Parts: sequence; structure tokens; C-alpha cells
Amino acid sequence: MNQTISPGARTGSVRIPASKSQAHRLLICAALGAQPVALRCDGISADIAATVCCLRALGADITDDGAGTLHIVPIAGEMPEHADLFCGESGSTLRFLLPVVGALGADVTFHMQGRLPQRPLSPLDAVLAAHGMTLRRDGALLHAGGQLRPGDYALPGDVSSQYISGLLMALPRLAGKSTLTVTGGLESAGYIAMTEDALRLSGIRLKKDARTYTVPGGQTQCRVEGDWSNAAFFLCMGALSPVGVTVTGLAAASSQGDRAVLEVLRRFGADVHAQPDAVTVRRGALHGITIDGAPIPDLIPVLSVVAALADGETQIVNAARLRLKESDRLESTAAMLRALGAQVTVRADGLTVCGRPALTGG
Repeated sequence: MNQTISPGARTGSVRIPASKSQAHRLLICAALGAQPVALRCDGISADIAATVCCLRALGADITDDGAGTLHIVPIAGEMPEHADLFCGESGSTLRFLLPVVGALGADVTFHMQGRLPQRPLSPLDAVLAAHGMTLRRDGALLHAGGQLRPGDYALPGDVSSQYISGLLMALPRLAGKSTLTVTGGLESAGYIAMTEDALRLSGIRLKKDARTYTVPGGQTQCRVEGDWSNAAFFLCMGALSPVGVTVTGLAAASSQGDRAVLEVLRRFGADVHAQPDAVTVRRGALHGITIDGAPIPDLIPVLSVVAALADGETQIVNAARLRLKESDRLESTAAMLRALGAQVTVRADGLTVCGRPALTGG
């Protein structure tokens, strides 16, 4: 199907759906809890649907009331003899649930689609195997079994924050106390903070002593805050509009790493007006900047669009991880922008975008 997009005014107000990142975490925390939970979630994406499907296969009872609330009855009793977990293309579903199934002692087969089988799992897989799990790859299937043992865990912080988050959600389920040491540099620290917040929001008493996390059970009803990653597209649209765009449903004090879009747009020269329950962005005198993609990789494609219409040159650095997503997002972002008349150069770890007054379209 082809769609033609004609020029028009970029303005209005939009309510952002629930944060996919937070919803993954709260769903898993609820499924591992001790009490039923009602989770308000405005919008179910394909990735969240995959996590829901997997949690159901593991024994959680999750129903949608059709009005935006998911009702979760936690996993209880014995594990099914075997469970097939269909992850789709969701890296979060796979990486979060892999240690969780080990904590549950479940025997499962993860079914992966698209580029997910090519996305890295090392060194998480080796760490889990060293603590009692058995893992076997068979093309787009990943067979996992065994029981994770409590103990001392260590993971690098500069590979994937999802590895760390998955263990933080899984380790409290084990019989004894464990430690998790993050070695080297830490990228996407905001996503780890989101996991800690999700544990607290779910009623889990989180104790963090240096590198040790201890989390007893206990859940409460909570609402999934708006998704800053989703909102970034509308906020960037506002940065290209003299009238502006307003986004509601966001938490101003959110720990979501992609909340950084506001600061980046301010640096571009956009007019950003933030309130506790809404953010309005309007066009200003946009100019090129340097953007560090390491903490905000998911923002790079849409920020590249702003860069294409900002005066001067924008350098996007430390973004090599984008090549390991569902597609090579550096190449695909550059190709899409070039198709619209932008001037973009792809480098090994980022992009150079030379701004123009307008794009020709195509």
C-alpha cells in the first residue's frame, strides 16, 4: 500500500499511549507478584502483546477489559511441562523473560521473528548458563531450561541495559540473596532506573545497597505513564512547526531515558514549554548540534529529521548500536532522509546531517 503525504500545518494536541518500556516491566513485575493487579495501559503495541502472550504461556492470567485496563493474576503453582513463548520481534520481551524463566525454573522455547535471532544475547546467555540454566539455539528458536541459582552475578553495562533489567526482575524470585555487579561503562542508565521504578511502583520493596538489589514480593495497582519514545515524534514535529504541537499524558519527572528529547530540542533551538501534564514544542531558530546517541539510541531516527531542517551540520556520535536493531537503523534512517531530499552521510558509529531550509519530498 502506498500513501501520499501532502504538505500541511503541523499543529494540534495529541495524547500519547502508554510507555512500551514501562509496560513491559510492570507486566512482568505483576506476573511475578503475590496479588492480582489492575494495570491501566493506554494502548497495546505488538511488543507488549508479545510479552502478554508469553506471560500467559507461563501461567499468568491476563485479561483486557476493553477500556484500557489489564487485569493480571500472577503466576502461581507448578510451571507447565513446556511453554512456547512467541516474542515476535521484541528484543525487550526476549531479554527480560530469559532470566525470568530461569528464575521460575520453566522449560520453554522462545520463538523469534525478523532480525531478533541475529540480535546479540552475549554475555547474558553465558552468565545465565553459569548459574544453572541450559540454553540451546536452533535457528529462530531458543530452547531454555534449568533453574537459576542465587549468587553473585556480573554483567557489563555497555552492551545492553535490558540484560541488567531482566536480571533485576528475576533475581528477587530466587530462594536466596544475589548480587549483580555492573562492570565497565554504563549506557542507557535511564532504562535501568525505569526498572527500579517499576519494582517500586508495583509495590515491591526495593533495597539497593551499592551493587546489591533485594526485592521482596508485593504488588499494587498502578498506571503506565505515557511513552516518551512515542512522544518524541510529535515533539519533533512541533519543533518544525511555527504554531507548535502539544503532547499530554507524559510524566514530567519520568525516569524514561527518552525524556532527554526535550533537552536535545532545546539545544537545537526549538521553543520547549513543559508543564506537569503537557509539553508544547514550537519551531525556533534551529541550528546544528552534536548528539551523543549512546544513552538515547531510539531517538536518533526522529532527531535526524530535525537535523535535516536545522541550519548547519549535526553530528550524531556513539550510535553504532543502531546497526543491531530490527534493521540497520543508521543506514535505513539515512536512506529515508535522502529520499526526501536531505543530505546525510553514514559513518561507522553515527550520522552527519547537513541541514537545509526545506526538503523536496519524493
